Amino acid sequence: MGRPLLGLVFLVHLSVVCDLGAHPGSGIAVDAKGRVFVAVGPMIVRIETNGVARRIVHDATNEKFHQLHHLRRAPDGGLLTASDTGNGIWRFDPAGTLTRFFPPENEDRAVRVGMGGDPFEVDRSGHVYSVNSLQDRFTQILKTSPDGEIRVLAGGAWGFADGPGGLARFGDLPGGSFLLAPDGALLLSDNGLRVRRVAPDGEVTTLAGGAEARHMDGPRATASFVAARGLAFDTSGQLLVADAGGERIRRVAPDGTVSTLAGSGASGGTDGPAAEASFAGPIGLAVGPRGEAFVWEPESGRVRKIAGGRVTTVLRELP
Repeated sequence: MGRPLLGLVFLVHLSVVCDLGAHPGSGIAVDAKGRVFVAVGPMIVRIETNGVARRIVHDATNEKFHQLHHLRRAPDGGLLTASDTGNGIWRFDPAGTLTRFFPPENEDRAVRVGMGGDPFEVDRSGHVYSVNSLQDRFTQILKTSPDGEIRVLAGGAWGFADGPGGLARFGDLPGGSFLLAPDGALLLSDNGLRVRRVAPDGEVTTLAGGAEARHMDGPRATASFVAARGLAFDTSGQLLVADAGGERIRRVAPDGTVSTLAGSGASGGTDGPAAEASFAGPIGLAVGPRGEAFVWEPESGRVRKIAGGRVTTVLRELP
């Protein structure tokens, strides 16, 4: 299963203190109306299209969950999140109403989802993709059917290896991201260094990245990331990657060529032309209905927007 986290505490607006943990995760989503949602410790914040933000979920007593790291879309377009404790997936609506999505109410299931910041994903048929791992020993990608049938989609011993199902190897996945491609493949950021693809039959390939943590654009064979985290598809079908360590948003073309969409590489919150703007630990990515890319910087509490070749700040302080 996922691993316990060491808390990293930071202070936000109105003296709300949130323990983000060592693996904040890709906790950002956008609905069909263009409203942005971010996960902040035990809270979910909704940001209106006019920039007004408010907390819609706040479980300060940890009765339902503790530490929300990832936000995903439900099969019907709704919104999902998972607790750090791994005890299930919660569905929430824009008003903040919570209902249990997985496992169903009054059912116990063997699979834990979101444990220790592990990523998760849900496909259109309701299958849940989750992580089963033990640090430095093994990492598996599990696929659980809506009726509870569990199978290992890919993975085994800890490390790095492409190949079929159980022969493939993965490293550290907490804090990374899962993303389902239109063809049904599962994409993921592995150990911050690589973006991997798991085909529906379990075959694993590497889309981009290498063994060395550095910023390098270019062809698949030579491109590299500093700390690849959040993943999202843009409207043209290219994959966007939040490179948290490189303070940039990267783009991966279908042939694996990597380029930089935004970010100068400097750490900060400077808006402006994409190549000149600066980010501070960009972790999460989500693409809005008009093709704009929203970026979540959990340590600063900022949400940024990339549109028309420029970066602007949508949210400067958490409510």
